[in-house]
Amino acid sequence: MRVSIENKRAHSSQKGFTLLEVIIAVAIMGAALAILLGSVNRNLLQASLSKNQSIAQTLAQQKMSEIELDGYPEVGQEEGPFEEFPGFYWFVRVLPYDIEQLGTEIRIVIVDVTWDEGRKAYQVATAISNYK
Repeated sequence: MRVSIENKRAHSSQKGFTLLEVIIAVAIMGAALAILLGSVNRNLLQASLSKNQSIAQTLAQQKMSEIELDGYPEVGQEEGPFEEFPGFYWFVRVLPYDIEQLGTEIRIVIVDVTWDEGRKAYQVATAISNYK
């Protein structure tokens, strides 16, 4: 009879996990899943920011090229939306810059592209002269 009692004990200890072990395993899995989801969310935000910065750089260079092709710009400011990219806006400032020794007038052209309701911006600038 002693043999059969020990045999029952050996089999009963191998039936499965205790409730405490299951709760601990679920808690560990839940914590790991929360960390992974947070990481995925951060990566999506970074990808979106990177995409918008690339768009803004391209739009700023495009606007600057338009200004350069139009010739020597007048001093002043202009602004407007990019029709093909809703949510992106351009702001152009043309400032005089006089260096008497050069014998020519220079204009500093600053192009700002904003998005995310003006909270994000990209800026590019150049100098244009009327030297012929």
